[in-house]
Amino acid sequence: MKHALVILSLLVVPRCFGVEKLYSTGKLIDVQQRTREKVDMYLVNTPITTAVPYFELRLQLGRTDYLAEYTPRHFEEELSPDWKAGANVEVRLDKRHLFLKRPDGSETQWIVTKRIPVNEKAGAKVE
Repeated sequence: MKHALVILSLLVVPRCFGVEKLYSTGKLIDVQQRTREKVDMYLVNTPITTAVPYFELRLQLGRTDYLAEYTPRHFEEELSPDWKAGANVEVRLDKRHLFLKRPDGSETQWIVTKRIPVNEKAGAKVE
């Protein structure tokens, strides 16, 4: 009986600490669709490339601006039309990722490429 209680407690305790972080409200500063060249192969020392689309955003969350990138799963994938400069979005931060909540409740995972502290007193950004 004691062993069963110990095993049960070991299974339950880790789940208590696995609570997801809550969402905060961030403000989109800029959202752009860009492309980068991906080398598919080399043909007689000449690279054959394909343009791969990705999205880049700048988001203000608290006293920090975040630059982040999202690579869509397929070429035709679009971002939510609500995600425009000046819009408020629900976001959670997890070390190197931003998770933006879509209007349908799902999330989009963005990779943070840069953090820029915002100096609120002077109203200027510190690079």
